[in-house]
Amino acid sequence: MKYCLALAFLFVSVVGADAQRIRRLLIFAEDSTNVEMKTQRQWLEADKKGVEDRDIWIAVFSDPKTFRRMYEHYQVGRAPFFVVLIDKDGAEKIRSAELVPLKELYEVIDGPVVKN
Repeated sequence: MKYCLALAFLFVSVVGADAQRIRRLLIFAEDSTNVEMKTQRQWLEADKKGVEDRDIWIAVFSDPKTFRRMYEHYQVGRAPFFVVLIDKDGAEKIRSAELVPLKELYEVIDGPVVKN
């Protein structure tokens, strides 16, 4: 529980202070044994340089009861697994209930900037 509160505090601090300097990759899972969550994390950890070069901050939420507000805010409901990418401008770039391959993640990040 102590670590959950520390993670929540860190998330709030980072979101507020660095909203323009980082991308946030939020990984939601039904529990810490979720296979998709573990796989997504392994893929990201295998390419630490790519993650760092793209200023991606990763947060894993694997307890829907403790992080209920995060699950509600990002509208992931009771999905067993969910990934949300928030870009530096605060816009949601990826929303997926399936694993997101790094190639796809990087294409979204590295792709051309679309202005409305």
